[in-house]
Amino acid sequence: PLQAPPSPFTDMFGRYLNRCPGKPRFVSVLVYLNSEWPEEYGAHTKFLDPPTDKVVEVMPKPGRVVIMDQDVTHSVTAPTVQAGSTPRYSLVWKLVLHPKTHGQDMALVDRGGKGWPEPQLIGSAQRDM
Repeated sequence: PLQAPPSPFTDMFGRYLNRCPGKPRFVSVLVYLNSEWPEEYGAHTKFLDPPTDKVVEVMPKPGRVVIMDQDVTHSVTAPTVQAGSTPRYSLVWKLVLHPKTHGQDMALVDRGGKGWPEPQLIGSAQRDM
């Protein structure tokens, strides 16, 4: 949102850093779609956390979902020779989450349970908890 071009959105909300309380939060939802993807095929998604220079690689495990802020630096590594010509499929949704109340904390992590697995926070996201 900080580098958004002039638009009705920026007229209403202005330009701001993602994760500001009370402002819409931009997130991406990445879903790995292959029904099988052995680890030896590679093609991990690499995430970089600039404040800590930590790099985390996530294997494209079938059915895995990654939820991240849209401004997270990430890239896909090439499949290994073992993958042959097998394509790696994924789907990305770009979402804008709007606060319901003035000044609402737009944190993605809900520590309330509800049957979800504990999220894996990396780099500076661990500090924000």
